[in-house]
Amino acid sequence: MRARLMGVLAVVSFVLLAALVIPFLDSVSDTRTQQLQLTRSTALNRFAGLAGRADYSGILLEAERHQELYDEGVLVTDASGHVVVSTGGLTMASPGVGAVAELAARDLPQLTIDTLRPWSSSRTLIAAPVGSPQEHAGAVVLAVDARSALSDVRRSWAVICAAAVAAQLLLLFMASKAARWVIRPVGQLEDAVVELGRSGGWNQPLQASGPPELRRLARSVEVMGATVQRSIDVQRQMVADSSHQLRNPLASLRLRVDALAPGIAGLAHVQHDLERLENVLAGLLKLAAIESRITDGRADTSTATCLVEAVLQDEIDAWQPTAGDITLELHAVSGLVAAVDEHDLGQLVGVLLDNAIKYAGAGATVTVSSLRGADGIVVQIADDGPGIPSSELALATQRFWRGPSRTVGTGLGLAIAEQTALAIGGRLELSATDPHGLTATIQLPEAPC
Repeated sequence: MRARLMGVLAVVSFVLLAALVIPFLDSVSDTRTQQLQLTRSTALNRFAGLAGRADYSGILLEAERHQELYDEGVLVTDASGHVVVSTGGLTMASPGVGAVAELAARDLPQLTIDTLRPWSSSRTLIAAPVGSPQEHAGAVVLAVDARSALSDVRRSWAVICAAAVAAQLLLLFMASKAARWVIRPVGQLEDAVVELGRSGGWNQPLQASGPPELRRLARSVEVMGATVQRSIDVQRQMVADSSHQLRNPLASLRLRVDALAPGIAGLAHVQHDLERLENVLAGLLKLAAIESRITDGRADTSTATCLVEAVLQDEIDAWQPTAGDITLELHAVSGLVAAVDEHDLGQLVGVLLDNAIKYAGAGATVTVSSLRGADGIVVQIADDGPGIPSSELALATQRFWRGPSRTVGTGLGLAIAEQTALAIGGRLELSATDPHGLTATIQLPEAPC
């Protein structure tokens, strides 16, 4: 956004400066050209007057003196077109001389000097007729040397252009400051809102800067963020407190149930429900701890690294005894190092392996793989079980969501996995396995070499 704003300001300032500078340059060129034309027209008229009196010796003296002063040749022709005076090597054969002399002899004077630009020629011709319009007596041609005038024009143009460039740079500097003043609070707002949407956390106040409208917006966003943060904190604290408060009664209930005689009717159902309730509470506590870690800004694992293949192998070895007749396979690319903590990655892979083993069904195959992707390291846990309908994949990471099979579970496993991935700076995506099953894809940041 800043680049686009600077581009617009640069174009506008350039157009404004060009609109001011170009007429000024033209004015300088016109003024210097007029000065040169005035002085040379006066000299030309003096030569024409002397020629009209047939004072060729006087013309020669004046022409030689003019040659010494200005290094400009003079050529005079009589009524028959013959050259009677010539200085500076000027002849009828010189480029352009014959044409302007002929026109001047026909009473068509050539007195205009083209406006001088830095790239203009340093030599130009002017001519005037000799005699009266009724009786033409020849022509006078003056080869004007414009080097001095061109030097003045170039010097003036250089100064004006240098001043314009300096003004443009100053305007760009001021525009950069103004753009920074306007864009900086917008960038801060964007970062804060993105972080709020990513982690649900609002960790630091916004700096009040920029235009008054943006300051008011920043204050409003800050109030909104603080309100969202308080709401999330209250909700999370309520879950954590409730879970902790229920742990003691559950523990007492577990002791009392375990102390009952084994043959009591319905005791197995009570124990099953009690175990499920304990699992739900454990999952809620774990989920609350992970979400608190994200909100508190502890998701930065840039200093931690781990060898992905080793972590995956350790997790497969740990879950193999509980897999039963489910086959666990590993297809990992060697040498991949992720910028995450080894324990955190192990917990995440363990949750997904537990979910796959629990729901893939007897005789299924769970494949764990890793590779280097375009955005980092990709770890996949894929099974060939019944999977999840594509219409419900987006719901699978919600708390207490359970699949169509309605098998035993807390409904918190995938929610914990998603929050764990966020906590370690990664991302979890669920997709269908071809032809059937579920694939959990983890995007992880790769450690720099």
